[in-house]
Amino acid sequence: MFISWYWLLLVVVLVVGYVHALRRRYKACRHERDAVYEGYQRAQAELKRFQRAGQTK
Repeated sequence: MFISWYWLLLVVVLVVGYVHALRRRYKACRHERDAVYEGYQRAQAELKRFQRAGQTK
């Protein structure tokens, strides 16, 4: 069975493109996850601050 060189090249390009897209998506998700976690930590700090202010009165 004969497979042309351009079909092999097409498969390689598709695989490389797919892997590249997955890596970009993972990086974006990681960045978003870090931002959400940072916001959560800020909210926790604010709640603790409000609780401390309420206890001193």
